[in-house]
Amino acid sequence: MREQKSVLDSLSGKGMEDVVKEVREQVKGVQEGMVIMQGGGNSPRRLGPEQTVGKVMECLKDIQKDRKKVRVAVVGIMRRPRENAGYEEIRRDTNKRLQEEVVRMKAECSKDPGDYGVSLIDLDGALPQEVFEGDKVHLNWEGERRMCGRMLEWIRATERLCRLREKG
Repeated sequence: MREQKSVLDSLSGKGMEDVVKEVREQVKGVQEGMVIMQGGGNSPRRLGPEQTVGKVMECLKDIQKDRKKVRVAVVGIMRRPRENAGYEEIRRDTNKRLQEEVVRMKAECSKDPGDYGVSLIDLDGALPQEVFEGDKVHLNWEGERRMCGRMLEWIRATERLCRLREKG
C-alpha cells in the first residue's frame, strides 16, 4: 500500500467521466497526500449540472471513505470566453451546485478532527478575458500562472491547517 503520492496528470480535452476515472485510479492505495481535480469543461452540456456534480461528489466520497489524510480540492469548471450564454449558464449552475455539495461535505469532514477534508477552488475572478489564448478556450502563459497561483494558495493553506491539526 502506498503511503504518499504526488502525481501530475493532464487529461486535456477529456470530459468529467475521464477525469473521475483517472483520479480514482491514481489514488488507489494512497493514504496521505493531495488531489487537485479539475475538469469538466468538455462535458457540461452533455451531462448537465446534476450528473456532472454527481460524478464529482461520488468520486470525492470514494476518496474520503478510506483516506482521511488525503486533501482534495475540486477546481470549478472554468469559463470559456468563446462559448455562448447557454454554456455559461450550465457552467455557473454546475459550479454553484459543486460549491454547495463541497461545503456540505466539508461540514461533515470537520466533525472528524483526523479528516483533512475537501475544498473548492473558484477561478472565476482570477481569469479575465486577456488570459486566454486566441481560441478563447485554453489559457495563455499568464492564465496558467494565475491558475497555478490559486492552487498554490490552496496547497499552502491546507499544509498549515494540517500541521496545526497534528500539533493540537
